Amino acid sequence: MTAGRAAALLGLVLTLGACGGPDRATNEAAAQLAYRRGFEAIGTGDWLTAEQYLLQAKQAFPDDPYVLLNLGVVAQRLGRFDEARRYYQQVVDRAPDVVPVQVSDPKASGKTLADLARADLATLPN
Repeated sequence: MTAGRAAALLGLVLTLGACGGPDRATNEAAAQLAYRRGFEAIGTGDWLTAEQYLLQAKQAFPDDPYVLLNLGVVAQRLGRFDEARRYYQQVVDRAPDVVPVQVSDPKASGKTLADLARADLATLPN
């Protein structure tokens, strides 16, 4: 299994605070739901649906490394390699030390999100 698939199967729910009142809490809850649905769509190989949901999550959480990594995976699977490269590089730049607590692929255990993104970057065509 590639690092991208391992990253896509991370199964971690975004842990984001709901500060700032009911509207913000509602928006964050909707974004978390969109992330989960995007993650589920990745699991079934429905890349366009995954992209739709992940982009919704990105609107609320533009710097979230899990969202960015999964958007990279989706872009790569859709053959949009320059876009995938940009998403992966953002993960490398913004989350150099983030280690997922839970992964579904044992090969990804102990690796940072940046490590997974670098591995995916290495698989992209020039």
